[in-house]
Parts: sequence; structure tokens; C-alpha cells
Amino acid sequence: MSPHTVIPIRPSQKKLATKQNCHKVCKALLDAQAYNDKKGVIYHRGAVYANRHDTDIELDYRQESYFFYLTGVEDPGYHVIVDINTTMVYLFTPSIDSTECLWKCPPAAPNKLLRLYDVDSVQDEQDLDQLLYELNPSTIYTLSTTDTVLIPSFFQPRMSTHGCLRQVLDECRLIKSPWEIKLLRQVTQASSQAHIALMRDAHPHQPESELVALFHWICSRHGLTRQAYIPIVVSGKRTAVLHETRYKHCLPGDDPHAMVLVDAGGERFCYATDITRCYPVSGTFSKESRTIYEIVLKMQETVLAHLKPGVMWSDMEKLAIRILCQELCRIGILIGDENELLELNIPTTFYFHGLGHSVGLDVHDVGGRQTKDHGDDDEEEERLSTFLVDRPLEANMVLTVEPGVYFNDSWISTWTQCPGYEHYYNMDRIRQYSVVGGIRIEDTIVITDTGHENLTTAPKKVEDIEKIMASGAHRDNTIDFDY
Repeated sequence: MSPHTVIPIRPSQKKLATKQNCHKVCKALLDAQAYNDKKGVIYHRGAVYANRHDTDIELDYRQESYFFYLTGVEDPGYHVIVDINTTMVYLFTPSIDSTECLWKCPPAAPNKLLRLYDVDSVQDEQDLDQLLYELNPSTIYTLSTTDTVLIPSFFQPRMSTHGCLRQVLDECRLIKSPWEIKLLRQVTQASSQAHIALMRDAHPHQPESELVALFHWICSRHGLTRQAYIPIVVSGKRTAVLHETRYKHCLPGDDPHAMVLVDAGGERFCYATDITRCYPVSGTFSKESRTIYEIVLKMQETVLAHLKPGVMWSDMEKLAIRILCQELCRIGILIGDENELLELNIPTTFYFHGLGHSVGLDVHDVGGRQTKDHGDDDEEEERLSTFLVDRPLEANMVLTVEPGVYFNDSWISTWTQCPGYEHYYNMDRIRQYSVVGGIRIEDTIVITDTGHENLTTAPKKVEDIEKIMASGAHRDNTIDFDY
């Protein structure tokens, strides 16, 4: 088989088990003491097409994540009602007139939609009010962001946008089901293949935009229908900038220290992944780039070795920063007592983002518990808490581990020029290593009963990266999706 042979992904009629999600949400709502309402229903409306600014040019469409969680439907304009007591799931198709059918395909027939999606009934949206009158719910739970224009005025007083539904949905989404983990594993492995392809292909003077296009193409070949986020592909000193996505440059051709940073991941059925890899443009790490790279790798591998249920994420943040502090002292960038440096947050001069985040239907997925500002029910304000700040890790959480080290001139100046802080830094050493720019290594992992499983298969050891870049080819192990 040729290294470039693609194994076609076989279409499957197997539906996603999204009704399991509805069961979880309904049970959680009923278990909530203040919401023990067996005559309640959940109403949610999916995303619709939108145009760019004041033009007729369509924006890239993507389904709203909560709607997909409840239905598995990616197409626009649908509605769903879930009976909390019976867990019956009613899907409503958008009404499309004959003129619209000239531009957009109408929804499939109800019998086909019942085969495609894990729902109990399919009706036209014109029948939505009739179902509500039949069910006669005492409460209609919905999100404050949901378009409820089709809910009859008679039921408007029964609608609740109280934060309980969002909190319940987020708790359910945070702990993944086995089928969700299986899908996330496949998406992450397929995205890893795209990262390997870029390692193999990257070379001096190559446009960054070309690498972006290659990533899109390889993802498509492996069945990933879209990108989970705008890919970040930067090189040289600009790797010290976190979210640069303009692709205006080429990879440096005469800098032995130049690195390329690729932060990108694909998406399938709205489930995302998040991977970052860094490698030398020349194909060989310089002394300085290898030193910084292996510091970041040590930070990540130390954290990974500690991950298991019961571990506090905040402790992992502290662990990563302590490793960074020790290593920066070892190579002479930082000067002083380790505990004093940590107390003053000196290492954050070179590491200024979090250690990771949850991953799922959004690449920055729900974070779990929420804090609330209590007031009138209609005015209650909700804020998502910092990722897992108040709870230990649990089995079947999916998250990233992404430490980094960055020589961002602006940020370094802010710290090193602060009165009283100058003596903590060796500026000669900083100048020596600043040629590296920035390095981040990011894997998507799942917490298991006894530890963790790393879903990411793209190589990250120095020797493996250099070997791939030197070979110029690798076997393209296309992922065969079950869904």
C-alpha cells in the first residue's frame, strides 16, 4: 500500500446515542430538589443560517452544542421538546416553503429522520404548539439564549430560563459517556495524523497558509468534516504569541533556532479535539530550542503522571509551574530562592495561560459547576466557574494538558522592568533563549478509573520529531470511523 493511500470511511447508519444524554439531563433535573417537576418539559432550538454583516453571504454554519447534545442533529432550524417525566424526545423540523427549496435542501422525511436520530417522534414545527397543549407542561425549561418565538403566548408565563437547566446540562456534558469518548478518541487520532503530515511536510520558506491548507485537507481525508477552531500556525519569534491566525508569513529560511507551532484539531459530529505540536523549521532542534522544548515536555509529562480521579486540577497547575521554576533556575534564566520566586509568580513571566481545559462538543468545553448572583428569577446572572477549581478530577472527564514557555518581548519587559524585580532575572540568558520564541505541547486526554488515557498519538519526543522530519514520508493510517 502506498504511504498516501486513503482508506475510505464507510458510511454508517448507526445513530448517535443522544437519548442517553436526555435521560441524564431529565434525571438530574428531577433529582434537583427545587426542580422536582414531573410536569415539566425542556425546549431548545438549534442554530440557523446567518449572513455576514449586512450582506447575503452566508457565514460558516455550525450547530449549537447544547442542541446537538440532546438530538445529534447537525442541520439548521430544528427544535426539540423533551418530556422530563417520560424522557420522550420530540424533534421538530423547520418549515421550508417552495421558494426556499430552490436554495436549500428540505429536511428529510420523518421516517428517515427517525432512522438517523435517537428521538421518539418527528413533526413539523407548525405542530409544536399542538404538542404543548397536549402535554400541558407546568414548566417549560429553556436557556436564556434560546429563541422561543414559536412558543405560544399562552405558555410564556410557564417558561423558566432559571440557571438550573444550564447547570444540569453542563454537569452532564462534563462527564462523557463511553460512546462520546470513543468518538473523541477517533477524532483525536485522526487529527494526530494531520499533525504528523505537517511535521513531514514543513520546510524553510514554506507559507504558513500552505500548512493550514494541508491540515484541513488531511483532516478531510480522515473524515473530520470541519475544524474545531481556527488553526494556529506560526513560526519564528511569533510563536510567543498565543492566538495568531493571520498566516501572513513564511517559515524562516536562515534561522537555525526557528520553530513552527501548530495548534489545531478537527471535529466530527460536533465533537472536537485540541492538539499543539512544535518542531524546528530546519528539521533539527538547536541547543536552545531543544533545551526549552524539553522543559515544556517535562512539565507536561510530570502532570500526566499524576492524573487520576481525585486529583485537584489546581494542584496540577502549581506542579507545572514549580517544574518550570526549577528548570528556569537550572539553565540560569531565573535567579533566587525557588519558593520566593513562586510566591511572587515570577515564572509566569514565561508562562501566562492555564494548564488546560475540558474538551467535548466545544473545544473549550463546559467547565462544570457555576456560581450565581442571586436576584429576581428573570434577572439571575450566571457565571461559569474557573475550570474545575472547586472539585477533583473524575473518571470520563476529557481535558487538555498544555504547558508552554514563551519569550514574549512585551510581557518580559513588563516583568523585568518592574521596580524591585530586576535581580530575579538573568537578562543575558533571556536573550540567549529568546531566539526560540514560544513552545507549547498539548494533548487531549481522558481520565480513567485508575489514571488517564492519552488520546493524542502525534509524536512529541525530540528524536521522534526529527526522525519524521528527516524521513519526508510516513504511512498514512487513516482512521476508520464507526459513526
